[in-house]
Amino acid sequence: MLALPLILFRLAGLAARYLLAGDAPLGARVMLFAPAAAAHVGTLLVIVALFLAAARLVPARRGTIVVAASLVFAVLMIAGQADFTVSSITGAPLTPTVFRTYRGLHVVKSKEFLEPLRANLATTVGGTAAFAGLVAWIVAIVGRARAARTASPVAPAAIGALLLVAAAIVPWPTPPPPIEVAFAREYLHLDRVTIRGSEADAIASLRGLVGLPPGAVWVDDAYPLVYQPPHTAVSDRRRADLPDIVVVMIESLRAEELPVITGTGASVTPNLDALAARSVVFPTYISNAFPSAPSVLSFHCSAWPHRRKEIMTDFSSQDLDCLPPRLASLGYDTLYVGADPHFDHQDVWLGRWYAKAVDLVAEGTAGTDRNIVSRALDEIARHDAADSARPLFAFVSTYSTHYPFTLPDDAGEAPLSAAEPLRARYRQTLGYTDRQLGRLMARLRERPRRTVTIVLGDHAFYVDLKRISGVPENDNVWTPAIVNGPEDLVGAPRRVVTPASHVDMQPSLLAMVGDARPTASLGRDLFGGSRSREPFALAVRAGGIRLDRRGESVVVDARMPNVATVRLPFPALLPADERQSAAAGADVLVDWVNDWSYLIERNRVWAPRLIQGTAGGAERSSRSSR
Repeated sequence: MLALPLILFRLAGLAARYLLAGDAPLGARVMLFAPAAAAHVGTLLVIVALFLAAARLVPARRGTIVVAASLVFAVLMIAGQADFTVSSITGAPLTPTVFRTYRGLHVVKSKEFLEPLRANLATTVGGTAAFAGLVAWIVAIVGRARAARTASPVAPAAIGALLLVAAAIVPWPTPPPPIEVAFAREYLHLDRVTIRGSEADAIASLRGLVGLPPGAVWVDDAYPLVYQPPHTAVSDRRRADLPDIVVVMIESLRAEELPVITGTGASVTPNLDALAARSVVFPTYISNAFPSAPSVLSFHCSAWPHRRKEIMTDFSSQDLDCLPPRLASLGYDTLYVGADPHFDHQDVWLGRWYAKAVDLVAEGTAGTDRNIVSRALDEIARHDAADSARPLFAFVSTYSTHYPFTLPDDAGEAPLSAAEPLRARYRQTLGYTDRQLGRLMARLRERPRRTVTIVLGDHAFYVDLKRISGVPENDNVWTPAIVNGPEDLVGAPRRVVTPASHVDMQPSLLAMVGDARPTASLGRDLFGGSRSREPFALAVRAGGIRLDRRGESVVVDARMPNVATVRLPFPALLPADERQSAAAGADVLVDWVNDWSYLIERNRVWAPRLIQGTAGGAERSSRSSR
């Protein structure tokens, strides 16, 4: 009886999540609700059985056990609903990974979590009232439960086990597990990704998806996505004249707020517009992830995110094929300037990637974009004074356009009131960031060095919190890429309307500097030969997957993994006659991401020794594996 409110509350949350939400057919929603309900109710019944068994084994402590059970059930009611809420907002269910990455309970105390709750106040208040009523119910029956005869744990344990088995053997894709199961599986090391079918078939499918550049060959079946690019005379020529490379990654840069991308609206970014006018612009570019940590990893290492975990947190001891160390091995001085990267474990990787990593917050300096750009200018001047002939790779990470879009004190203007619409506050801070970008661009133009300059966002962000979602959508992943540089490297200024994403930047830059050594890049050279498949962009969040291809997006919501929704992501940018079916079902898309996650978990993406490979050795390995 004591557990009944807990089970009913959890079932109500599941019904709201699967039966009442979304636009999928009712049959598809029922196919998800049924195994989800079985898994959640089965889990809760097993927990109930454990308390009943404890009361039977220690009858003298029966009253204490009943009180403890009531407290645990109340906590599980909160945890279950928090799991549903956090995953709908951030895309990531509440797992140990989330708590490790975002400093424990900070994830549910942050404004990114609390503000969407306020924006959906009616739903929040209704859920809180229901929870309060059920807790009162639990309190009312605690006294009777303490005096009543202890029921046998056998029946709830058996029923719970049967429900869990039934949920596990469902032949179609099922939703994420209950929060209790997710924690138990991770702590018991039972949460590794499994693949459908054989490993050989999974690898063949992944290789077919990413393809090979013309003349390239696969290197090693132990690291099945590593390939040897063709060695050309162009590679030798470019390695003899290495350009400086300066990357500016703007926090939460929304493509939808840039008329230079969309062609509509009023601009607040004159400096970004001026740069775009003399550069190569990729208006249909997306981030492979959201939020920052997996986005930064995708840019640096041409790697997609893991299906459920954070690579930066959970696989920090692994080796990946990342851009700064490769450039350093070619003679580059590598520099990072940003603020507060320790927030989400970026600092662990930045110290490994860069010869010098500057964290303003750790140094006690306010993490404003004015301060970040000023420090970047100082560090570039230091480099030029020390060794102006040595090529420089600098990565400047801005911060001020981070949610909740509060204008810094050094902006020189009054910030908009918190009562103003979120979009207006975003545009004000974006204008401030653009002014700082202008300072950096002006200094780079004064330097005599050949320089490739890249400006892009880590991801986008919502300006309407009522529409926030855990699925990769334009509101969270559509961010432009602008590349400026010598014409012999990037070509003439133009717009390139084709699918592109962060993973494409590493192979593009490697080609510019003539690095023809083996690589694990998942992307393609945006300025040279394509791979042996059509261009595509893949975004992965714990809340869903998105594949952009042929002018369409195929989206799979993690809550409904048996349903693929086809959307037109950029209707104003792509002519209707250029759109075709993206032709990827939910099961295929989920399999691709699971297969990739399988390789991550088994440390089969990259090994440093592979960079020493040769084309001939790669050909021999490829022939021997066929």
